[in-house]
This record gives sequence, structure tokens and C-alpha cells, in this order.
Amino acid sequence: MIRQIYHIAREYLRTTYSSRVVLIFALLMPLAFTAVLGSAMNAFFMDDESVRWPVAVVDEDEGVWGEALVERLQAHPQLAVELSSRAEAQARVDDEDLVAAIIIPADFSQTLAAGRDPTILLYPGPHDLQAIQSVERVARASASRLAGEFQAAHISLQAARKLNLFERSNLSEEAYLREALARVQTRWAESAPVSLEVRPVTALAGSGQLENGFQQSSPGMLVTFALAFLLNGAIALILEREQGTLRRLLVMPLRKSSILTGKLAGIFAAGLAQSAALILAGRVLFGVNWGQSPLALALMVVTFSFALTGMGMMIAGVARTYAQANALANIFMYSTAALGGAWWPVEITPEWMQRLAQVTPAYWAMQGFHDIITRGLGVDAVLPEALMLTAFGLGFLAVGAWRFRYE
Repeated sequence: MIRQIYHIAREYLRTTYSSRVVLIFALLMPLAFTAVLGSAMNAFFMDDESVRWPVAVVDEDEGVWGEALVERLQAHPQLAVELSSRAEAQARVDDEDLVAAIIIPADFSQTLAAGRDPTILLYPGPHDLQAIQSVERVARASASRLAGEFQAAHISLQAARKLNLFERSNLSEEAYLREALARVQTRWAESAPVSLEVRPVTALAGSGQLENGFQQSSPGMLVTFALAFLLNGAIALILEREQGTLRRLLVMPLRKSSILTGKLAGIFAAGLAQSAALILAGRVLFGVNWGQSPLALALMVVTFSFALTGMGMMIAGVARTYAQANALANIFMYSTAALGGAWWPVEITPEWMQRLAQVTPAYWAMQGFHDIITRGLGVDAVLPEALMLTAFGLGFLAVGAWRFRYE
């Protein structure tokens, strides 16, 4: 039986994937998309400190600490700050004169004085996502640092109260707090910042940044075109059924299970070969570091190819005609790749989309690949993803085998 499966799989690969068009679609197109999308996303992931983002700052608080935050934002090297009213700021942002508006609410000083974390509002522009995210990071960091400095100054104020300092002098608490804050800011500026570097034992040497463009596009295009490649391979089963090829095979001394297993083994082997070629090309052409654990990478490739082979089998079992199979394959391919984070980082999508993505094999494949590529993790870390992909594959295969018809 094993020999029969081997010969059927080999013949299936020879007849299906000997065309140059298929090879171009399976290898050259993914590499072209990887190059284009990776280069485009590199600009997104880069953090150029020489860029200054034009923003409006609206100080509705008009208190001591609101003014301190305005001064902090004005001093930041990446912001070109213009003071404005809320209505004017929002109008200029809508007209794309400014990237965003940072609004300091009326209760900012009051919230800070009460020892709670203050809130600032961001009114973003309609287009430049990278700039908006940069402005948001700067605003959050400035407000957080001001809150930390205030807490340190407030501790000093409480100590002064216990020492009855204000009863023995003409110094007001507000003036003392201002002076304490100035001292905190001076010491902060003079002191070297403390840095903490955390390195997991399985981390890649030199790793420590978020994924760059090619670290996103290389596994993303592998996932996308593996979906297309393997699902189109499964569509070939429907075509063979319509053309009578499967019916002719049934008259030979072969078991039905051997025929179907041989076909699926051929599809699975083609997926493995395509993934291996794209991984090698990603390493050589785009410098993608595919991790330090070949076993973890092999586990992800095998389980992902298995899940997609099972999905193809399910489509072949559910669809009755070639047209139906082709339509279903395209729906599964585009929706799964987009939701699963193959085209863009899933972290930038809304929370409901991130939850929905978890019902797709592409999501678990991309999570596993990023564990290997960007986090430098090994087999233990990708086991949950591999188990989920295996579960997907078994479920798809069960449905496909139950529904599949040879004629």
C-alpha cells in the first residue's frame, strides 16, 4: 500500500507541477511580493528621529501641570508644536495641515494632584499611520514622565508637611512643589538613564527589535502563497473527478484510500518543497534570519502544510464542481491570509479582528513564525501553534474524507 501511495503521489507531482507557469506562481511571484511589500513596510518599521511631526497642542487645563506638559512637548525633538484651540486644531488636522492634535483635558492638573494617572486625548489625522503612532508614543512618554516626576516631588511635599516646614516659614506648598519638581527634573536630566536588557536563553544574538519589513513580508508571503498553492492543488482533485481520471483509477487494483492518500501526499510534499524554497530564498535574498532552531522551523512548516492539505481536502469534499472549488479556495485564501496577519502585523488590527483571526490557520502559522524569527524562540515556544495547526488539519481532513466523492 505504501508503494502504491508513493507512486500515485509521484505521478501527481509530475503531472501537476511540471508546468513552468506553476513554478512561476509558486516561487517567483511570492519572492516578487516579498520584495515589494518588505521594502514598503521597512519605511513603516523605521523610526527616524530626524523627522519632526507637525502637531497642535490644546491646553484646556491651563494649570501648572498642563503648562509643564506643554513645555515638555515643545522641547521634544520629533514634534513641531503649535498651540491652538480645540476647534481650530481639529479643523487643521482634518485638512491634513497637521498630523494630529494633542489635547490636554481640563482636569489634567487636578487628576495629577490627586495621585491618579492623567489622561490626554489624541485627535489623529486621516492617513499617516506611522506619524500618528510616533506622535502617540511621544505624548504618552511625556505624560508618563511628568507623572513620575510629579510623584517624586509630591513625596518630598509630604515629607515637608510632616516636618511642619510650612508653618515655620512663609513658603507656600505650591511654590515648594514647583521647586521640588524643578529639582527632580534637573536630577533626571543629569543622571544617566538606567537601562535594562532582558535576553531569553533562546533569543537570537543581536535580536531586540520588532520585525522589519522583510521579517513580516517573507513569512507572510510564504503563508499566502502556500494557501494558494496547496488549495489549488486540491482543486485539481475536483478537475480529475470531472474529467473521469479518478473513475478510471478505480478500475485498477488500487484501494480508494490509497488513491486519495497518494494525491494528498503529493499535495503535502509540494507544500513542503515550496515552503523550504521560500525560506531559503528569504534568507539569501532578503537577509531574513529564520531563527536558531531548525527543528522549530521544520515543525511549523510541516504542521502548517498539513493544515492546508486538510483544508484543501475539505474543499474537495464539499465542492461539487470545479467552479465551486475555485470560488471556495479563493474565499479561504484571501480571508485567511488577511485575517491571520500574513499581509500586515495582526497587532495593528482592531481587537475584534485579532480574536476572529484565531479561527484561521494563517494566524497560528504567523504567530509561530514570528516566535522563531523575531523572538528567537525554539520548539517549546511554538508547540501550542503547531498543535493548533495539527488540530485544524485533522478536523479539515475528517470533513473532507466524509464528504468526498470519486464520481
